[in-house]
Amino acid sequence: MPADRAFACDDCGHRWYYDRRRCPACGHGAESAGTVPLETGEVVAMTTVETTPPDVRAPNHLALARFDDVRLVAQAVDGDLAPGDAVRFEGSHRLREGRDRTDPRLVAVDDP
Repeated sequence: MPADRAFACDDCGHRWYYDRRRCPACGHGAESAGTVPLETGEVVAMTTVETTPPDVRAPNHLALARFDDVRLVAQAVDGDLAPGDAVRFEGSHRLREGRDRTDPRLVAVDDP
């Protein structure tokens, strides 16, 4: 599933990010859950990992972000984000060398 989407329970509407067998709110089977886009979120915490496995870029900027009731850890484009910053997913980036799959990373939402 793309990094910029969350699961949504067809039965109760609860949303979650990481793959689960059942909805954490009502227990409904997750195999029938749909997905919803994660639009604009807020940074809760930010860190930079300097020591990474050989095929992962360094530094690796990670943000704990909240998108309404969905909370997740995701890669950020750069380390300039801070708690309280508005963010969205953007782009197509490869985490590991030789990996075919690409995912968007968190970027700051420009003020209007």
